[in-house]
Amino acid sequence: MSRTPRPRLAMRVGEHLVGAPPQRATPRAVAVLSTVHGGATFTWEEWQLLAHDGSDVWVEYDHDTRDVTLLHPTEPWPPVVDLSGLQTGRTLGLTLEGRQHTLTVREHGTGRVEHVEGQFAEPFAVGQEVEYVDLSAHGTIVSIERTTGPLGPVTFVYHGRRLDSAEQKRLFGRRVAPRTVPGGRFVAFAVAAVVLLGLGSCAARAASGSASCTPRSVVTTSPTTGQVATTDDGTCVRRTVYGGGGGGLGK
Repeated sequence: MSRTPRPRLAMRVGEHLVGAPPQRATPRAVAVLSTVHGGATFTWEEWQLLAHDGSDVWVEYDHDTRDVTLLHPTEPWPPVVDLSGLQTGRTLGLTLEGRQHTLTVREHGTGRVEHVEGQFAEPFAVGQEVEYVDLSAHGTIVSIERTTGPLGPVTFVYHGRRLDSAEQKRLFGRRVAPRTVPGGRFVAFAVAAVVLLGLGSCAARAASGSASCTPRSVVTTSPTTGQVATTDDGTCVRRTVYGGGGGGLGK
């Protein structure tokens, strides 16, 4: 039985985030969504925040790429109504905040709401489906979402940019993205494989009556705190591996 995905950003609904003046924001709700591509499930989370000036601000975190994106509602010209023709690779010309942009569709799919905390201005409910289109070009990011409510389909368009650690601290007073093992999950799995091979070697020597495992130093990194620990006790040690939910395709 699979676990329901949970938010991973270091935010809590209702807390006050205080960044560099005048930056202040309060998370009012968060939803975790999933989508399936090629038999694999990818997840991401969307936070709605109330900014210091009373405006709505959205923060999106992709569980696979680990990108943090700041998004603001916008009204493009021409209005985007029909998403059916926005297939991956197509270009679309839009005017955003008075500037013309030629954007490329990076992804078009449908997500399912898996988890909700707090109260969104436009209700999100577990099990609800959300059609989305992601476009980008030259650092400009546009996210389009279409949901079906009591009055029929509603389309929302957001204009945003990626946030690195410095920008997260400036806006929210701290880094909100989880810290990861340098090199990403693939390095973690590679290190785990080496340790497991060492385990097998130790077990083989023990079974053949030879000496126990040769003492070795095993370095482990916590996926949640980023702390590094070194073990050198002559025992084969299994490294804890963080698997991380996917979301590279899913937003």
